[in-house]
Amino acid sequence: MSLAHAPASSAAPTFARWEPLAAALCLAQFSEPLFAAIAQSQGLTEPPEYARIFFLPVYAFLAWVLWRDRSRALSAARAVPLLIGLLALAALSTLWSIDSGATLRRAVWLGLSMAFGLYLAWRNDWKSLLNILAGGFVVLIAGSFALGILAPSIGRMTAEHPGAWSGLWTHKNTLGGIMALGVAICAGAAIVTRERRKLWIACSLAAFALVLLSTSKTALIASMLGVGMIALGMFMRRGPVHMVTALAAVSVGIVTIAGVVLLAPDLLVAALGRDLTLTGRTDIWEAASRFVEAKPWLGYGYYAFWLPENGPAYWVREAVAWQVASAHSSWLELALGLGRLGIFVFAFQLAVTLSRGAGVTLQREAGLWAPAFLATFALYTLSESHALQANNIFWIIYVAVAARLALDARQRA
Repeated sequence: MSLAHAPASSAAPTFARWEPLAAALCLAQFSEPLFAAIAQSQGLTEPPEYARIFFLPVYAFLAWVLWRDRSRALSAARAVPLLIGLLALAALSTLWSIDSGATLRRAVWLGLSMAFGLYLAWRNDWKSLLNILAGGFVVLIAGSFALGILAPSIGRMTAEHPGAWSGLWTHKNTLGGIMALGVAICAGAAIVTRERRKLWIACSLAAFALVLLSTSKTALIASMLGVGMIALGMFMRRGPVHMVTALAAVSVGIVTIAGVVLLAPDLLVAALGRDLTLTGRTDIWEAASRFVEAKPWLGYGYYAFWLPENGPAYWVREAVAWQVASAHSSWLELALGLGRLGIFVFAFQLAVTLSRGAGVTLQREAGLWAPAFLATFALYTLSESHALQANNIFWIIYVAVAARLALDARQRA
């Protein structure tokens, strides 16, 4: 039995049986679906404070597994020093934050989120980890369809994008992004695991249907990228000739896309149904980037830039003429919160993880979905603020994948 699968000596057999289900439910809750549903039902843009009570069972579960497996928890943390460094930097930024109270609270939530991602890594091998992730998406997919069909006033947008599905969340892009992730994860589960294969295939198709119902173009690209990466991995495993052919095709594709982006970007965005502002994102980037230069190395404090109403974010909102709440770019968000220091640490950590992910492409269990997830995550860092975000399912799964890859690398060494 592998170390990742070895149950703790204090774990009762009954708990061992329902622990994967509990982990899957906790993962679903970390995407904050109940928060958004409550906010939508009350016509709010942010959930009320009492909604945090739904996290109490999650934190209780996390506290129990951390205490039970404390030695393995420390071992997993030591395997990812750059991730722990980012968490420490977020906590230290309380000292220079423009809203120190909010930064401290968000840093605590970030630590809990990352602890859960590490738990998924040290407790599970790749196959069982994939089953837990797919199980969490079963809950999110079913809940989104239920709200979209039975309570369309909550599950679909009415003002900004009338008719577009938002599911368990407040915006269509959130639904689309999470479901794009679900497409690849459930497809990977259908290929890697033999149990419940029909269920995972159905869930992958249902997640893709929700991507279409969300009308999010970025999510559509991300879901196709994830499935394409899985297909590429399967093709490469057929032999050396197939591997060389696949690598050549990827190289040609990268060069072609880069050429289009550099020489004719208007054609690309027109094909995606957008404009050159990427639905207003470039306006946000231009307005916010000016404030990076004011505090280039340490930023304004973790998650603090957008909070004070009369702070620097006021001028960004004035420039773009709407109440923007994030940079819509993980890289710019990190620059605003933690400065260039945060950017350098994250870039180095991401490069290490992508390198390890590429190295497992030919492995049967990890190779068919970990690289696909990492490619999707890397794509979303360009247009969404997922990196180093508390209670964010993208970031939690990234921590789990990065830690599992690091633990495997350490065992091989």
